[in-house]
Amino acid sequence: MRARNFFKLICISVMVLVLTSCSIFGGGSDKKKEEEKAKNESKSKASSTKKEDDSVINQELKKQYEMYNEIIQYKVKQENKLIKQSEERYKKLKEESNKKTESKSGDGADKEDKSSSKEDSDSSKQKDDQGKQ
Repeated sequence: MRARNFFKLICISVMVLVLTSCSIFGGGSDKKKEEEKAKNESKSKASSTKKEDDSVINQELKKQYEMYNEIIQYKVKQENKLIKQSEERYKKLKEESNKKTESKSGDGADKEDKSSSKEDSDSSKQKDDQGKQ
């Protein structure tokens, strides 16, 4: 009986030594590995949320940039329309002013023609008068 008890005591003490040595040297590494995995996962989650946040921010910025470009294109189109309208107005006004000047010059030309024909007839009369004398 003593041998049995002594054998049990030795087995128990060996098991205690094995368990303590495992926890000190090797058993803790599993926990450390699990802790490192948890840290890495938390870091990856944090980085993925940052990436997602970045991607959300980038998407918003892209949308705003596109809106800005559309606004600029709209303004350019409006300015081009205004330029075309002003050119058309200028052409119309120029045509109207040309018509007015033509009609005025046409009336003036008729008057000049009449006065020049009077002068011609006056000069021819004077020549005839001089020739008779």
